[in-house]
Amino acid sequence: MATGRADEKNVHRRHCIAPDGLDCGAVRARLLRNRSGRAGFLCYHSIAPQGPRYLTVSAELFERQLDLLRRRGLQGGSLSSLTAISGGGRIDPTIFLTFDDGFRDNYETALPLLRTYGFSAFVFVLPPLVDGGADLLWPEVAAECARYSETMRSVTWAMLEEMKEGGFEVGSHGLTHAHLSRLGPEALRDELSDSRTRIADRLGSCDTLAYPFGDWNEDVASAAGECGYRFAFSLPTRSGQRAATPHSIPRINVDYRDDATRFSAKLSPVGKRILLSPAVAALRRGPRRLRG
Repeated sequence: MATGRADEKNVHRRHCIAPDGLDCGAVRARLLRNRSGRAGFLCYHSIAPQGPRYLTVSAELFERQLDLLRRRGLQGGSLSSLTAISGGGRIDPTIFLTFDDGFRDNYETALPLLRTYGFSAFVFVLPPLVDGGADLLWPEVAAECARYSETMRSVTWAMLEEMKEGGFEVGSHGLTHAHLSRLGPEALRDELSDSRTRIADRLGSCDTLAYPFGDWNEDVASAAGECGYRFAFSLPTRSGQRAATPHSIPRINVDYRDDATRFSAKLSPVGKRILLSPAVAALRRGPRRLRG
């Protein structure tokens, strides 16, 4: 998969040897690719009673998932965990819980449950919508925003301040939820740099990015690094993704269908390899419209 120039700055320990004799670069690559039992990357959106079908998980289901994660002995991933992996370090079994778009229920519902079960998480927001706690509205979700107006609301800066204190790492989701690979160089930098600056000005830092729609390519990954992001996440639900760098970490989406059996499959190395396989992704694009 594509590797931006900025990624090369993060692999200075590629040829080091870990204490257990494994090559640090091999450890880093395996963990960032989201195929290992030692590090998993999941993507949530809304935690609510109702909302867009494949973006919404009920509070009851989310709590059962957190309970399962805790019973398996997984710890919540953090920025320091990502830094350790990027440097070729070893970590205890870790689950990285990420939330895209900055739904208000991430504050109202997810935050209390995460505190109860002892997990940290990441949230990726759009600063212009955070300014007024506005509707989560862009062209692709206009119908959903009208139908689920109570759910499709953004967090506010005050909420994000409390979320950060409660264990959330706050990152960027751009300014306008644009398809970044379709933008010219200047517009791309505006989306990435301006959103990062606005978050850092309000909250003190912004080191992470989630690509809207999971849409990225080599130029986008390079621009992310050059704009100051240390890590960026993809969501290859319909494309699959074999390789990974610190600026193209693949996640697996979680939705309302993920009972204990499906959710466990999304945590297992075999299940993750299947779900992130380009071949399986090709089936999803076919007539049956299979989803992960």
